[in-house]
Amino acid sequence: MRIVDAQVHAWSNGESTGHHRRAPITAEVLKSEMADAGVARAVLVPPLWDPDGNAYSLRVAQEDPNRFSVMGLLPRIIDDPVACLRGWQSQPGMRGMRGMRGMRFLFNSPERLAPLREGRLDAIWTIAEQAELVVALLIPGALPLVDEIARRHPNLRLVVDHLGVPRGATGPGAFDHLPALLALAPHRNVYVKAVGVGDYALDPYPFRSLTPTLRRVYDAFGPDRILWGSDLSRLHHPYRQCVTHFCETLSWLAQHELEGIMGGNVCRLLDWP
Repeated sequence: MRIVDAQVHAWSNGESTGHHRRAPITAEVLKSEMADAGVARAVLVPPLWDPDGNAYSLRVAQEDPNRFSVMGLLPRIIDDPVACLRGWQSQPGMRGMRGMRGMRFLFNSPERLAPLREGRLDAIWTIAEQAELVVALLIPGALPLVDEIARRHPNLRLVVDHLGVPRGATGPGAFDHLPALLALAPHRNVYVKAVGVGDYALDPYPFRSLTPTLRRVYDAFGPDRILWGSDLSRLHHPYRQCVTHFCETLSWLAQHELEGIMGGNVCRLLDWP
C-alpha cells in the first residue's frame, strides 16, 4: 500500500507559530521522516509564517514531482482575491505552476472569516469550480458556510481540513461540532481530511477514544471521501503512529478502503497519477 500524506507544512524560512515545531521541516528533513514512517508521498501546504509563500513548496515539488505536490495559499485574499486567482490560474502549466494541484483557504479566525461571511469571496468559488480546482478549507466553527458553498457550486470539490476541529481542542469537546460536519455528507463534492487526529485524544496511542467518532465520519462520508494526513509539524506523537493508527487499529476498514483513505483518494482528487 502506497501511503500519501494529505497535509504537511514544509519550510526553510520564517518563524513557525503556535503549536507547530520550531525547527524548519525542509525537504531533506521531510524525506527522512517520511522514510522512517513508511510514507511514500506528501501534499505540501505552505505555512503562513513562510515569507516565501508558495515558492519553497513549489520548488520541492518541481524537483521531485513523484513524491511531492502542493495545495497552495492564495495571497492577498482580502485585497483582490478574484484578480489574484485569475492571475495565478493563468500561470504556465497550471494545474498550476508545475506542482500546484489545488488551493487552501484559512478561515480560522474572525478576521480571516469575515470576507467569507460578507460574500467578498463568492466569485472565487465560481472561478475555482470552472477551473476544476480542488479547494481545502480550514474553517472551524463555521461549517454551515461550507454547506452554502457546496450547495451553490455542486461541481466544486471541497475539502474540510482537520475534520473541522478547532485549533488546540482535545478530548470529547474537540468534536462538539460533529453534527455540523456530518450534515455536509450529503454533498457528494465535500471531502474530509482526517489530519493528525491522534492529537485530539487525551488517551495514549492507539487513541481508542477516537474510534466512535471516526466510525461516524466513515459511516456518513464513506471511505472514498476521507483523506488521511499527519500535519507533521504539530504532531505530539511519532509520525509512524499517525500511520499505524489507521492502518493497524481501525479493524472495521476493509483493505481496499484503507488504501483509498491512506493515499488513493487524495491522488485521485488532485489528479496526481
